[in-house]
Amino acid sequence: MTENKQMPPAANQGHSENPLASDPILSPAHDGLVAGIYVAVVQIRGDHTPKRFRKRVYFNLPSAQRAIDRATMAGLDASIILCQLTPVSGVHDD
Repeated sequence: MTENKQMPPAANQGHSENPLASDPILSPAHDGLVAGIYVAVVQIRGDHTPKRFRKRVYFNLPSAQRAIDRATMAGLDASIILCQLTPVSGVHDD
């Protein structure tokens, strides 16, 4: 005999504030924290049909290169994209 267990509804486990509030999400004091930081995005094309990509972010080039080497050794196509981070304030402009 199987029991029908009902799960309680999922609660908001994130912030409880209104996301459309007028206060910016990113404090001006944190603006310089990530502005101008470079990251390496490694994109690996799997052997699935249709083609799918896995993307991972690395904060240093040696670890990104190791990911490329592992994918290449596994026979997968991989590439690195160098990106620069730009903070977003979170304030909605209407």
